[in-house]
Amino acid sequence: MGPCQSQSKLKSRKDLQQPTLIRKTDQVLTNNNPSLILPSFSPNQELNSEPYDDTKKNLSQLKVYRSSYNQFYSEITQGSMKLQLNQKLVQHNLTGKIRVVEEYERNQQNEEFISQLKLYYLDNPRIISVYELFIDEQSFHLILDYCSGGQLSNYYIDKSIIPFNEIEIASIIYQAAESLRYLEQIGLTHGFLNLNSFSRVDMSHNFQIKLSDIRSLFVKPNLNKSNVFSLPPEACITKDQNVFNHSRDLWSLGVMSYQMICGYPPFEGNTIESVKSQIKKMAAQYNNFQFDRVSKLCRQLIQRVLVPNKQRISLQEFMNDQWFKIRIKQNDQNILNKLQQNKVKISELQQLFLIFMIKNICSNDQQQLYNEFVNLDENQDGQLTKDEILKVYSNRFDSKIDAKLFIENIFKIADVDKSGTIDFGEFLVAITDKSGLLTEENLKTTFKMVASSNGKLTTQKLKFHFSTSILKLDKMFLENFTNPQNVGYSEFETMMKQLL
Repeated sequence: MGPCQSQSKLKSRKDLQQPTLIRKTDQVLTNNNPSLILPSFSPNQELNSEPYDDTKKNLSQLKVYRSSYNQFYSEITQGSMKLQLNQKLVQHNLTGKIRVVEEYERNQQNEEFISQLKLYYLDNPRIISVYELFIDEQSFHLILDYCSGGQLSNYYIDKSIIPFNEIEIASIIYQAAESLRYLEQIGLTHGFLNLNSFSRVDMSHNFQIKLSDIRSLFVKPNLNKSNVFSLPPEACITKDQNVFNHSRDLWSLGVMSYQMICGYPPFEGNTIESVKSQIKKMAAQYNNFQFDRVSKLCRQLIQRVLVPNKQRISLQEFMNDQWFKIRIKQNDQNILNKLQQNKVKISELQQLFLIFMIKNICSNDQQQLYNEFVNLDENQDGQLTKDEILKVYSNRFDSKIDAKLFIENIFKIADVDKSGTIDFGEFLVAITDKSGLLTEENLKTTFKMVASSNGKLTTQKLKFHFSTSILKLDKMFLENFTNPQNVGYSEFETMMKQLL
């Protein structure tokens, strides 16, 4: 991962040329006095902006405030990027990160959505991140990732133009399947997936996407002319119309694949009932000229999905299909060097801060690193084992003994929780360029975000940011600080720079 200090400065962000950006100056970050007591960025108790709903906050990593988001974010001009009617573009006053704020009226349906979102908390690089929730008397305000590439549907306005080639489509569909696999693991379904549901992270040639329509995971929309095209045949039967399962989502992915190849969905009609009739007849055509430009494997995979439920393949079979071997893969040649550079053992508290910094300051790099993680994770269970890493890198060493010794050393450093496997968070920390991340500016920015109003680190405040128990944080403080009751910026900086 490249140095992250440049990413916290908006003038260095080439991929955000559309909006007119306004960055508030912060005098604290230009002061070189490391012992300076920094004003707390976190809201203090006097302002009644502490996280509310204490009974549920321990179950979630979503930060909740009873205050206006304008306390921390400034609205910026939208530029040429299309946003939804309930969305605005904002910039974090401290880190300079561009986010989207979504506004929802405080009614019963949206109360249920927010309640479920807080309970589940979606934490996967293939799904849009929800950073904070601000609540006032009239509205909920969610702070989300800004996917500057826009919704996939934006690229298919003209049906005669196919914007992506087969390799790019394979890459995009596989990423969509990765998001479904995560939802399957945590027991959620969408039910109406389509090109509006996914957004490109940026306009780069990596073609990274995220599931951006997360509301439908918790509150199902009514059937309408826009979403009827994604219905599977079993849902066209009245009694099964409101049955939501993983097979239904896979069907929708098949419909998306077809539409990305042809420019239009496989089942069309002028009314909801006419579309449902076409779906029940399974009337998709595969002899049009657009299918002549893609491989036989591509067509065969879609035909294994757009079939009656009992004949439909599983998500795992879908992801294991030979067609996806053509997709864009990231070059993992430099991962070995990155892993070799990690010589310093990381404590759990240092790991928490590193992940916090990566997500809040270098979040764009996280998407790239997830690709590299997935390429190593052979069985796609979200955990790297010694055998999986050995399989990839054994040919880089003179002998298997040398390879095993190297991997053992990797696990001694990277496997922070001593589980015997490396999860994505541990992998993220292990291959991060710490010299680029742990700059004075980034450290001061991070400290200001998590410190209390008196300029000290407290376990109560960190519990809010890290969703870790007070008991565990007390233990971490004892392990990392000589005076756990009086941890200022100087002590925090010393702890983090031990990793360099």
